Parts: sequence; C-alpha cells; structure tokens
Amino acid sequence: MEEKNRISLLFSKYVANEASKAEVSELLELIKDEDSGIELNAEMEELWNRKNTVTGNEVDWDRIYNIAVASEPQMKAVKTYRRVWLSAAAMVIGLCSVAIWLSTYKKVSTDTESYVRGRAGAGKTLIVYLSDGTKVTLNSGSELRYPETFDGSKREVYLNGEGYFEVAHNPAKSFLVHSGKVVTSVLGTSFNVMAYPEMSKMSVTVLTGKVAVKNTSSSKLVTLLPLQRASLSSGKESFAVDSVKDVAEMIAWSKGELIFNNATLEEIALKVGNRYGINIDIVNQHKKQSRITGTFNKQSFIEIMNAVTHLTETNYRQTKDNFIIY
Repeated sequence: MEEKNRISLLFSKYVANEASKAEVSELLELIKDEDSGIELNAEMEELWNRKNTVTGNEVDWDRIYNIAVASEPQMKAVKTYRRVWLSAAAMVIGLCSVAIWLSTYKKVSTDTESYVRGRAGAGKTLIVYLSDGTKVTLNSGSELRYPETFDGSKREVYLNGEGYFEVAHNPAKSFLVHSGKVVTSVLGTSFNVMAYPEMSKMSVTVLTGKVAVKNTSSSKLVTLLPLQRASLSSGKESFAVDSVKDVAEMIAWSKGELIFNNATLEEIALKVGNRYGINIDIVNQHKKQSRITGTFNKQSFIEIMNAVTHLTETNYRQTKDNFIIY
C-alpha cells in the first residue's frame, strides 16, 4: 500500500512538472515492477476524468504532452538504457496518449488531400513504408490511410482490417493507430492490430515494447507488455487482457502462413477467405464462436474448408458468389 501511494504521489508531481530529478528517477524505478501498471492505469483514468469534469480554466494538455514526451533532460536519462526505457514506457506512453486523445480522438480528419490510401488486394498482403521509417504489413482486404509526411506533433494513421506495425522509435512523436472506436498509442515498438468491421471482436497484440490501448467510447484504457493481447468485443466497454504463448502466431499471416491457436470459427473464416480472396459466410450463428487449433501452409482452400468444418462439426456449400458454412 505504501508503494502504491508513493507511485500516486510521484505521478501527480510528474504531471504537474513539480518532480525533482531524484523523484523522477525514483518513479522510473518503481514502475519497473509490472504490477505497477494497474496503479498507473488508475492514475491515467483519474487524469482523464478530471478533464471531463473541469470547469473554468482548461487544462493545458499540450504542456502535459511536452512534460511526458518532449522534455529533453528527462528523456536522456532513460533512452540510453534500453531495458529501463521499455520498463518506463508504459508511463510515458500513457501520459502522451491521454494528452493526445483528449484533443484529437473525436476529430477524425475528413481532409484526404494529404493522405494516401494503401489497400491489400484479395488474397494478397501489402507492405507500406511510412515517411518516418515505420513498416506496416497489411493483411488481405485491409486498408491503411496515412499522411505522406508526419509534419505535426504526432503520427496518426487509420486502419480498416488487420495490420502488423513495426513503428520507428521517436520519443517526440507518439504514433497512434485509429481502428474503429479503438486507438492504439506507442512511441516505437511492434504490435498487431486486428479490427475488421465485420467481426464481433477486435484485438491488439504486442510483440515488443509497451503500448497503450483506449476505447474512445468508454474511455477505458489498458497498457500491454510483450506477449499480451487486449480484446474488445462488440457491446463491451472494457478490454479483456490475456497472454499469448507464441506471439509470432499472430503475424503468421504476414509470412503467408495460417496458424490458429484456439481461434474462433468467425476469425478463421474471415482470414481463410482473405487469404484466398473468397467470401465465406457463417449462417449458423451458434457456431461462430466455436474454437479450433490448426496450422495450414500448403493446403488448398477446399482442404482447409474440409478440415475446419470437420473440427467445428459444421458443413459448407458453394453458391455462385461465395461459400456458406452452416
């Protein structure tokens, strides 16, 4: 309890720009403990709530952003040591995420003249290199909208579908991925976002570093470590967080492989359909959440369909335009 209160006190002083160098160092040491993420999440949520109830003078969120991210003396103290930076990233990412979301997440730009759209065709993947050096691999049927150059104080892109992000590290510019009602914020790391509008659940899985994920509808915020995944189901406000055994499975699609570990039939049908450029509909609603595990590399589409329907105790038929699982 004493350590929890100490984190709360130091966090408040840090945001208010009242922490000494010694207190900043102490805070960085305390948040090395993974359990401290719970306390930091609570502090960041309280910070968010104070924004929504403040009256009179507005909070200067630009100043908070500068304190959290752009303050050169504080950043120098941690970026020399990679392991310390990764441990401290949850706090820094969380702070800059709150600052940016408060001012921008409701303002999805409609001005597309400076944006580029990259779309992976049916049965194909597409690699997009952004102006900051970030590499994005798009799954079949997925689309990314991004600016030609990142000129402002942040890097924002918009994803429809699934993408594997290898974000170039830049402490001065947080990287935000908008995918439906979810925003993922990082400084530099690798993670996978699956957010197909036709699916009942989206997910963010971290390979390296730490990320902050926010539901803009409910203001719920979570931070993720490597090998952790946050999932948000339709109609839910809070994220479900779990661990994955092998995060490489989550991006197997980027290498032309299909690896499913306790995946739902809904997810499998979508990814198999994307892989082969074939639309698959599931009319048996009770079977959509049936789960199976399997690896498919060189099998044909029909061979995969036969295996999947056998394991889920369903059947399929072909129509003129698509395949139907019933």
